[in-house]
Amino acid sequence: MKTAFFQTVYFPNINAPTGPAGPAGPVGATGATGATGPTGPTGPAGATGATGATGATGPTGPAGPAGATGATGPAGPAGPTGATGATGPTGPTGPAGPAGATGATGAAGATGAEGPAGPIGPTGPVGPEGAAGAAGATGPAGPAGPIGPTGPTGPAGPEGAAGAAGATGAEGPIGPTGPTGPAGPEGAAGAAGATGAEGPAGPIGPTGPAGPEGPAGVVTPAAAVADATSEADVVTQFNLLLANLRAAGLLAT
Repeated sequence: MKTAFFQTVYFPNINAPTGPAGPAGPVGATGATGATGPTGPTGPAGATGATGATGATGPTGPAGPAGATGATGPAGPAGPTGATGATGPTGPTGPAGPAGATGATGAAGATGAEGPAGPIGPTGPVGPEGAAGAAGATGPAGPAGPIGPTGPTGPAGPEGAAGAAGATGAEGPIGPTGPTGPAGPEGAAGAAGATGAEGPAGPIGPTGPAGPEGPAGVVTPAAAVADATSEADVVTQFNLLLANLRAAGLLAT
């Protein structure tokens, strides 16, 4: 129980999966010179010197008998390890996630203004003529002699009854469509679509060369603490453990 409590407080990620390797740390201080190692194997033979001037050709001697084939010499030492190859290219990007759901449709725009009235239809046919008015009264007879000027026209008879209304003219053509009203306010943005699945991780590049080993650190062990024997003294023993760790310089104060 004490071990689980200690891990939960100070090492909450002790069982978490190992993350990718971080960048190489800075080179540590040069350590003390170690003892001289054993003598390494003999290096390869030096390059052959330049060929001397050719001497005069001597007389050809008789051909000697062919010598026996010599034994195969031992294999030479392995050459030095080649330099580490360059880091491989980054893997391709994973496929894009599916598109998010379409947002809700915005509200409809306001209705456009009413178009102008169509042209007036043709005038209907004239109604029937009204009845003739009554004849005016005869003027008095003038004195004998030259005919006097014609007397004024008598007053017009009463207006005849109104004729029946003509048939309604044909409906005029529909006026042109009014201009489109302004667009309604933009609807609220739809909820963001679900994040697509993460693409596969690219291949891990080759591990870089290890840096030189730094000097060994000196760890001063903290004073021992007796195991807790009951739930009642867990806090006491744990506080004592923290105090000992701080005293040893293993825990910040």
